Amino acid sequence: MTAPERAPLGAALALLLALVSLTGALSPILMSAAVAAMAVLIGIAWPALLELPSATGTRIVVAGTGVVGALVTAIAPERIAPLSGLVMVCAIGVFGAFVHQMLRRHRRELTASLTGTVAGVLVAGISTCWAIAQASAAADGGSAVLTAIAAGLAAVLLLNAVPVPVLPRLAVAVLVGAAVTTAMAAVLAGIALPVAAGIGLVSAIGGGSAHLLVGSSLTARDAVPSLAVGAVPVATVGVVAHLALALPL
Repeated sequence: MTAPERAPLGAALALLLALVSLTGALSPILMSAAVAAMAVLIGIAWPALLELPSATGTRIVVAGTGVVGALVTAIAPERIAPLSGLVMVCAIGVFGAFVHQMLRRHRRELTASLTGTVAGVLVAGISTCWAIAQASAAADGGSAVLTAIAAGLAAVLLLNAVPVPVLPRLAVAVLVGAAVTTAMAAVLAGIALPVAAGIGLVSAIGGGSAHLLVGSSLTARDAVPSLAVGAVPVATVGVVAHLALALPL
């Protein structure tokens, strides 16, 4: 996939999360399912994106971290505090990355394989922040904030399909995405305009920058790695979504 083909994939994922945030009582379960699916995409694509050896083991560890994180959020919110569960899942994922390296038959590129797998574990793990945020929003009535962030992120990633030089494209994408998030957060959630603008700007910069970072890989244009180029920015902005709900708005 080329850059214009990759950006709509990320935009489609962001729009999916925006729609899920509007599903009311079912939204926590559906968001967990969407996050698990996103983690699987990242896991499938991650070793190809970073050109890591022992791809099968890396895929299992990375995808497994995101899926288990989503499951913990969905089925055990009363027993395990969401953030504590996320930390434990990521710790287990890092441990799994070390175990994977110890079990490898061929020891070539050991450092690259370990660090690359741990990076994938953390990216897949933080995608769980979307599920944590949605569970909190469903309880407190803050789902509109998540809708606004996801919609703004979709605008950022969609505008990255425009065939113009990178820096002007990123600047326009960030400004438009931030504007979409600001307007929706102010109108739908009643958030003060300066706060809404701050949330919009942080999420737009984060999503756009993550897209540029993973898209800069030498293999990023290939079909399988392109799955990660679309999914990683969406996963990353989950942290912003969780923090936005934690603010005293």
